[in-house]
Amino acid sequence: MGHNIAVHRNLILLLVVIVLTTCNRQKGPPPTEHVEMTAGEYEVLSQWIDNKFTTRKRGRGLDQVVIFDSTDSDDDRVLRDNNGQPVPWGKFADSLRAKASSLQQTTIDAYRKANSLPASVRPQLHLSIHCQILSLSQSEVIFGRGGGMWPAFYKQFPHSQGLLTFSRVGFSADGTQAFFYYGNQCEGLCGVGGYVIMQKQGNSWEVDREIAMWVS
Repeated sequence: MGHNIAVHRNLILLLVVIVLTTCNRQKGPPPTEHVEMTAGEYEVLSQWIDNKFTTRKRGRGLDQVVIFDSTDSDDDRVLRDNNGQPVPWGKFADSLRAKASSLQQTTIDAYRKANSLPASVRPQLHLSIHCQILSLSQSEVIFGRGGGMWPAFYKQFPHSQGLLTFSRVGFSADGTQAFFYYGNQCEGLCGVGGYVIMQKQGNSWEVDREIAMWVS
């Protein structure tokens, strides 16, 4: 019963984001234009996606990943305590560092600054698995009223992992540590979201730690 409630809650949150974004486009001043992600951010995300999904692809029927076309740090969800009350960013950052001692303060500060504005996610990821970028207009058609919801999504994107969202990436002062948030919405009990710390080893990025924030 609790799992089903979590699934519905996550789906409702996704729909609320879509509806609110649409309303903001239609009323009031135009939304702030998105900035662009850097090549370094695409490099980090590409290596994480390959590490996360390439192994699953082999023998498990996963043929592609689908990513939303705008970054989202999901602050409305993660910056709340167990009672649903807002948590100040400084206190929350301290809790992250308590969970992962390797996480540098300069990395957290860079992450917070980078996510002051959303960025567009372009098809500039270099992956060993097929990748598709889902636009807001596409998501409105699928998840809006009469759109068919998840069955319609998987009909359009068969053998995918669901819908991935990413924050922008924050880097340490020396450029050897990266930190970002991801969420993966999907049908059934497979949704998850959390933070990822990556360390640069030579010319590649390796996962140092993942901090789960929610599951469904």
